[in-house]
Amino acid sequence: MTIGFVHACEQNHLNLSIVGGGRVVQLTSGKVVTSPVDPFWVYNYAFGIRRPVAMEAVADAFRAAGRDYVHVMASPSSRAGLPDQLAGLGFRLEWVDGVWRADGTGAGAPGLVQLGPDDLAAYLAIWRLAWGETLAATEEAFGPRLADGRARAFRTAEGDGVFALFESGPTTQLIHWAVAAGAQGRGVGRRMLLLAGGLVAAGRPLWLATDVTGAGQRAAAAAGWTAAHRTGHWLLDLDGPPVASGVHNTKGNP
Repeated sequence: MTIGFVHACEQNHLNLSIVGGGRVVQLTSGKVVTSPVDPFWVYNYAFGIRRPVAMEAVADAFRAAGRDYVHVMASPSSRAGLPDQLAGLGFRLEWVDGVWRADGTGAGAPGLVQLGPDDLAAYLAIWRLAWGETLAATEEAFGPRLADGRARAFRTAEGDGVFALFESGPTTQLIHWAVAAGAQGRGVGRRMLLLAGGLVAAGRPLWLATDVTGAGQRAAAAAGWTAAHRTGHWLLDLDGPPVASGVHNTKGNP
Protein backbone atom coordinates (compact mmCIF):
# COMPACT_ATOMS: atom_id res chain seq x y z
CA MET A 1 0.00 0.00 0.00
CA THR A 2 1.25 3.47 -0.89
CA ILE A 3 -0.26 6.75 0.25
CA GLY A 4 -0.31 7.78 -3.40
CA PHE A 5 -2.67 4.89 -4.18
CA VAL A 6 -4.89 5.80 -1.20
CA HIS A 7 -5.09 9.40 -2.41
CA ALA A 8 -5.91 8.27 -5.97
CA CYS A 9 -8.71 6.02 -4.71
CA GLU A 10 -10.16 8.79 -2.56
CA GLN A 11 -10.08 11.31 -5.41
CA ASN A 12 -11.75 8.75 -7.69
CA HIS A 13 -14.54 8.29 -5.13
CA LEU A 14 -14.91 12.05 -4.74
CA ASN A 15 -15.51 12.36 -8.48
CA LEU A 16 -18.06 9.54 -8.38
CA SER A 17 -19.88 11.11 -5.44
CA ILE A 18 -20.45 14.43 -7.17
CA VAL A 19 -21.79 13.01 -10.43
CA GLY A 20 -25.09 14.81 -10.98
CA GLY A 21 -23.89 17.84 -9.02
CA GLY A 22 -22.35 17.99 -5.60
CA ARG A 23 -20.26 20.13 -3.36
CA VAL A 24 -16.71 19.83 -2.07
CA VAL A 25 -15.88 21.95 0.97
CA GLN A 26 -12.19 22.50 1.70
CA LEU A 27 -11.44 22.31 5.42
CA THR A 28 -8.32 23.50 7.20
CA SER A 29 -7.44 19.80 6.95
CA GLY A 30 -9.28 17.49 4.57
CA LYS A 31 -12.51 17.92 2.62
CA VAL A 32 -16.25 17.36 2.99
CA VAL A 33 -18.01 15.89 -0.05
CA THR A 34 -21.80 16.00 -0.32
CA SER A 35 -24.09 14.65 -3.02
CA PRO A 36 -27.33 16.50 -3.84
CA VAL A 37 -28.84 13.43 -5.52
CA ASP A 38 -27.99 10.67 -3.06
CA PRO A 39 -28.46 10.99 0.73
CA PHE A 40 -26.68 7.66 1.43
CA TRP A 41 -23.70 8.30 3.70
CA VAL A 42 -21.30 6.48 1.37
CA TYR A 43 -21.55 9.51 -0.95
CA ASN A 44 -21.57 12.18 1.78
CA TYR A 45 -18.39 12.21 3.86
CA ALA A 46 -15.31 13.97 5.15
CA PHE A 47 -11.91 12.52 4.33
CA GLY A 48 -8.20 13.25 4.22
CA ILE A 49 -8.13 14.80 7.71
CA ARG A 50 -4.42 14.81 8.41
CA ARG A 51 -4.29 17.40 11.22
CA PRO A 52 -6.52 18.12 14.23
CA VAL A 53 -9.64 19.86 12.98
CA ALA A 54 -12.63 21.47 14.69
CA MET A 55 -15.48 19.06 14.11
CA GLU A 56 -18.13 21.79 14.22
CA ALA A 57 -16.72 23.02 10.89
CA VAL A 58 -17.16 19.52 9.47
CA ALA A 59 -20.71 19.30 10.82
CA ASP A 60 -21.61 22.70 9.35
CA ALA A 61 -20.87 21.41 5.84
CA PHE A 62 -23.25 18.48 6.37
CA ARG A 63 -25.96 20.73 7.76
CA ALA A 64 -25.59 23.07 4.77
CA ALA A 65 -26.23 20.07 2.50
CA GLY A 66 -29.38 19.14 4.43
CA ARG A 67 -27.87 16.05 6.02
CA ASP A 68 -28.83 15.02 9.57
CA TYR A 69 -25.57 13.16 10.17
CA VAL A 70 -21.81 13.57 9.89
CA HIS A 71 -19.75 10.86 8.21
CA VAL A 72 -15.97 10.86 8.55
CA MET A 73 -13.70 8.40 6.77
CA ALA A 74 -10.55 7.35 8.61
CA SER A 75 -8.04 5.78 6.22
CA PRO A 76 -4.24 5.70 5.92
CA SER A 77 -4.49 9.24 4.52
CA SER A 78 -5.91 10.43 7.87
CA ARG A 79 -4.02 11.40 11.01
CA ALA A 80 -3.30 8.48 13.33
CA GLY A 81 -5.32 9.95 16.22
CA LEU A 82 -8.49 10.57 14.21
CA PRO A 83 -10.43 7.44 15.30
CA ASP A 84 -9.78 8.27 18.97
CA GLN A 85 -10.99 11.83 18.44
CA LEU A 86 -14.16 10.63 16.69
CA ALA A 87 -14.95 8.05 19.37
CA GLY A 88 -14.46 10.70 22.06
CA LEU A 89 -16.96 12.97 20.30
CA GLY A 90 -19.64 10.28 20.23
CA PHE A 91 -19.19 9.04 16.67
CA ARG A 92 -19.92 5.35 16.13
CA LEU A 93 -17.88 3.09 13.87
CA GLU A 94 -20.57 2.14 11.37
CA TRP A 95 -18.56 0.12 8.88
CA VAL A 96 -15.01 -0.88 7.97
CA ASP A 97 -14.12 -1.28 4.30
CA GLY A 98 -11.34 -3.44 3.03
CA VAL A 99 -9.92 -1.88 -0.14
CA TRP A 100 -8.72 -4.44 -2.67
CA ARG A 101 -6.55 -3.90 -5.73
CA ALA A 102 -5.97 -5.69 -9.02
CA ASP A 103 -4.14 -4.54 -12.13
CA GLY A 104 -5.81 -4.30 -15.49
CA THR A 105 -4.78 -6.74 -18.20
CA GLY A 106 -6.74 -5.47 -21.21
CA ALA A 107 -7.35 -9.11 -22.14
CA GLY A 108 -11.13 -8.80 -22.44
CA ALA A 109 -13.85 -10.47 -20.38
CA PRO A 110 -15.68 -13.33 -22.13
CA GLY A 111 -18.89 -14.08 -20.28
CA LEU A 112 -19.64 -10.45 -19.43
CA VAL A 113 -22.07 -8.31 -21.42
CA GLN A 114 -21.75 -4.54 -21.53
CA LEU A 115 -24.93 -2.61 -20.79
CA GLY A 116 -25.83 0.55 -22.64
CA PRO A 117 -27.55 3.77 -21.52
CA ASP A 118 -30.98 2.21 -22.16
CA ASP A 119 -30.30 -0.77 -19.90
CA LEU A 120 -30.64 0.94 -16.52
CA ALA A 121 -33.86 -0.94 -15.70
CA ALA A 122 -32.16 -4.28 -16.38
CA TYR A 123 -29.25 -3.29 -14.15
CA LEU A 124 -31.54 -2.25 -11.31
CA ALA A 125 -33.59 -5.44 -11.63
CA ILE A 126 -30.51 -7.54 -10.84
CA TRP A 127 -29.46 -5.08 -8.12
CA ARG A 128 -32.81 -5.49 -6.39
CA LEU A 129 -32.61 -9.28 -6.63
CA ALA A 130 -29.38 -8.97 -4.64
CA TRP A 131 -30.22 -6.25 -2.11
CA GLY A 132 -33.99 -6.04 -2.00
CA GLU A 133 -35.37 -2.58 -1.34
CA THR A 134 -32.73 0.13 -1.13
CA LEU A 135 -32.97 3.92 -0.92
CA ALA A 136 -35.04 5.19 -3.84
CA ALA A 137 -32.78 8.23 -4.19
CA THR A 138 -29.72 5.98 -4.39
CA GLU A 139 -31.31 3.92 -7.15
CA GLU A 140 -32.22 7.14 -9.00
CA ALA A 141 -28.58 8.22 -8.70
CA PHE A 142 -27.56 5.11 -10.65
CA GLY A 143 -28.93 6.80 -13.78
CA PRO A 144 -26.51 9.75 -13.95
CA ARG A 145 -23.63 7.65 -12.61
CA LEU A 146 -23.95 4.92 -15.21
CA ALA A 147 -24.58 7.49 -17.95
CA ASP A 148 -21.40 9.39 -17.03
CA GLY A 149 -18.74 9.07 -19.71
CA ARG A 150 -16.27 7.66 -17.17
CA ALA A 151 -18.53 4.71 -16.29
CA ARG A 152 -19.17 1.36 -18.00
CA ALA A 153 -21.73 -1.19 -16.76
CA PHE A 154 -21.70 -4.96 -17.21
CA ARG A 155 -23.79 -8.02 -16.40
CA THR A 156 -23.06 -11.70 -16.53
CA ALA A 157 -24.29 -13.61 -19.58
CA GLU A 158 -26.72 -15.45 -17.28
CA GLY A 159 -28.08 -12.18 -15.92
CA ASP A 160 -27.29 -13.06 -12.30
CA GLY A 161 -24.70 -10.41 -11.54
CA VAL A 162 -23.82 -6.79 -12.37
CA PHE A 163 -21.11 -4.25 -11.69
CA ALA A 164 -19.84 -0.99 -13.12
CA LEU A 165 -16.40 0.49 -13.62
CA PHE A 166 -15.73 4.17 -12.92
CA GLU A 167 -12.49 5.47 -14.41
CA SER A 168 -11.25 8.72 -12.91
CA GLY A 169 -7.69 9.90 -12.61
CA PRO A 170 -5.10 7.11 -12.51
CA THR A 171 -7.45 4.46 -11.07
CA THR A 172 -10.62 2.56 -11.95
CA GLN A 173 -13.17 1.81 -9.22
CA LEU A 174 -15.46 -1.22 -9.36
CA ILE A 175 -18.85 -0.02 -8.09
CA HIS A 176 -22.49 -1.12 -7.70
CA TRP A 177 -21.47 -4.78 -7.65
CA ALA A 178 -24.30 -7.21 -6.96
CA VAL A 179 -25.10 -10.91 -7.29
CA ALA A 180 -28.75 -11.98 -7.42
CA ALA A 181 -29.83 -13.73 -4.22
CA GLY A 182 -30.54 -17.01 -6.00
CA ALA A 183 -26.99 -17.14 -7.40
CA GLN A 184 -25.10 -16.22 -4.25
CA GLY A 185 -22.69 -18.81 -2.89
CA ARG A 186 -22.02 -20.25 -6.34
CA GLY A 187 -18.85 -18.34 -7.23
CA VAL A 188 -20.55 -15.76 -9.44
CA GLY A 189 -18.95 -12.81 -7.64
CA ARG A 190 -15.51 -14.41 -7.80
CA ARG A 191 -15.85 -15.04 -11.54
CA MET A 192 -16.88 -11.43 -12.15
CA LEU A 193 -13.84 -10.18 -10.25
CA LEU A 194 -11.59 -12.56 -12.17
CA LEU A 195 -12.87 -11.11 -15.45
CA ALA A 196 -12.99 -7.45 -14.43
CA GLY A 197 -9.28 -6.87 -14.91
CA GLY A 198 -9.63 -7.72 -18.58
CA LEU A 199 -11.89 -4.70 -19.05
CA VAL A 200 -9.21 -2.29 -17.82
CA ALA A 201 -6.07 -1.22 -19.66
CA ALA A 202 -2.97 -3.26 -18.89
CA GLY A 203 -1.27 -2.07 -15.72
CA ARG A 204 -4.01 0.37 -14.70
CA PRO A 205 -4.96 -0.03 -11.00
CA LEU A 206 -8.46 -1.41 -10.43
CA TRP A 207 -9.95 -1.32 -6.93
CA LEU A 208 -13.07 -1.97 -4.92
CA ALA A 209 -14.12 -1.46 -1.31
CA THR A 210 -16.16 -4.10 0.53
CA ASP A 211 -17.27 -4.71 4.10
CA VAL A 212 -14.44 -6.49 5.94
CA THR A 213 -16.96 -9.00 7.36
CA GLY A 214 -18.80 -9.65 4.08
CA ALA A 215 -18.70 -12.17 1.27
CA GLY A 216 -17.08 -9.59 -1.01
CA GLN A 217 -13.82 -9.96 0.92
CA ARG A 218 -13.78 -13.70 0.33
CA ALA A 219 -14.60 -13.28 -3.36
CA ALA A 220 -11.83 -10.71 -3.86
CA ALA A 221 -9.27 -12.91 -2.16
CA ALA A 222 -10.38 -15.98 -4.16
CA ALA A 223 -10.12 -13.97 -7.39
CA GLY A 224 -6.50 -13.08 -6.61
CA TRP A 225 -6.99 -9.42 -5.74
CA THR A 226 -4.56 -7.87 -3.22
CA ALA A 227 -5.70 -6.40 0.10
CA ALA A 228 -4.48 -2.78 -0.05
CA HIS A 229 -5.76 -0.92 3.03
CA ARG A 230 -8.76 -0.39 5.29
CA THR A 231 -11.07 2.57 5.83
CA GLY A 232 -13.25 3.11 8.89
CA HIS A 233 -16.57 4.90 8.41
CA TRP A 234 -17.58 6.90 11.49
CA LEU A 235 -21.08 8.42 11.83
CA LEU A 236 -22.65 10.91 14.21
CA ASP A 237 -26.35 11.82 14.23
CA LEU A 238 -26.99 15.57 14.07
CA ASP A 239 -30.06 15.76 16.26
CA GLY A 240 -28.49 17.48 19.25
CA PRO A 241 -26.36 20.51 20.11
CA PRO A 242 -23.46 21.60 17.87
CA VAL A 243 -20.53 19.22 17.78
CA ALA A 244 -17.68 20.14 20.13
CA SER A 245 -14.28 20.43 18.50
CA GLY A 246 -12.52 17.79 20.57
CA VAL A 247 -9.24 19.03 19.17
CA HIS A 248 -7.40 19.52 22.44
CA ASN A 249 -9.09 17.24 24.94
CA THR A 250 -9.63 13.93 23.17
CA LYS A 251 -7.41 10.97 23.91
CA GLY A 252 -4.99 10.38 21.10
CA ASN A 253 -4.71 14.01 19.95
CA PRO A 254 -1.26 15.58 19.98
